[in-house]
Amino acid sequence: MEKAILKNWLKAGFIEKYVLHATEEGTPQGGICSPVLANMTLNGLEKELREKFPKHPNSGSNEKINFVRFADDFIVTGKSEEVLENEVKPLVEQFMKERGLTLSQEKTLITHIENGFDFLGQHLRKYNGKLLIKPSKKNIHTFLEGIRKIIKGNKQASHLDQEEILQVLWGTELGVLRRNARTRGNRSIDSSAKGEQCSY
Repeated sequence: MEKAILKNWLKAGFIEKYVLHATEEGTPQGGICSPVLANMTLNGLEKELREKFPKHPNSGSNEKINFVRFADDFIVTGKSEEVLENEVKPLVEQFMKERGLTLSQEKTLITHIENGFDFLGQHLRKYNGKLLIKPSKKNIHTFLEGIRKIIKGNKQASHLDQEEILQVLWGTELGVLRRNARTRGNRSIDSSAKGEQCSY
């Protein structure tokens, strides 16, 4: 990525209703530019990992290094904690340092798949050798908080109106949660959401 071009682009301003406005602040987190910039910045990381940990035709990488990325969120899987801590993590840190970035210590976690981890709003964990994916606790909490706000903001609505509002939510966001994992957690979301409705 050419840093000079990127810098000029970020400071070029924007046009709205035929008027040029100066760019006085950086791109907001969650804005449309944020994942684009993340993709531009992180491009090449997978190549460096492949060069250091080449995949063999039959067996794959000896260290079983795999890289999964979505915008600025990524995971690296490996054979052991030692390889990830002593070889992969320094490589990633150096790659990001060269681009003026640092690896978030708060969000960086090296853990065993049997202990599980969160990625893109989902919790991935192996139970008795079987991989299960279900909504993360944070994702569930955010969803239920959204329901609480909607119900509190529509106290004057009839029970049927509230039911209609929640049906839309249950058919979209909750539908996604259900499809990802049909577990006790989803039944808990259902009962919590309906409990909120009944309490108002």
